[in-house]
Amino acid sequence: MSVSALLGGGSFQGDDHIKSQMTFAQYYAGFGFFGGLSTLTVDEMYLLKVAAATQISVTGTPVALPKTLTINEGWSWIPSPYQTAVSLSDGIPSYNYVQGDHIKSQMQFSEFYSGYGWFGSLSMLNPGEGYKLRVSSGGPATF
Repeated sequence: MSVSALLGGGSFQGDDHIKSQMTFAQYYAGFGFFGGLSTLTVDEMYLLKVAAATQISVTGTPVALPKTLTINEGWSWIPSPYQTAVSLSDGIPSYNYVQGDHIKSQMQFSEFYSGYGWFGSLSMLNPGEGYKLRVSSGGPATF
């Protein structure tokens, strides 16, 4: 679905923008969002920058699980496809994590310790939030 249609109802201003890991779109008063980011998917996380507080409503069909996505070597932005909060150990995509891999939200993080699992302040994946995941090698992962 288009960025402008999904973010409808918000009170946006010029210079407001949304970006994915690779591209972005900027808001133009009276026209909507335009740029390389033209559609939103459930496979990515997005950052939205607004000049003034606004309330948006994003609607759609819940994500069908299991769901596979590709994790890049280094940092990847991943979504939380869940309808309710899920513990990190149960909710993080299945993948061959190794010592030193990290996941972080805007305010918390956890690190993977081989043989022990995830430890840190980030303990839950919350619906509607996105996360940055750093792994030493890329590949497919499944929620």
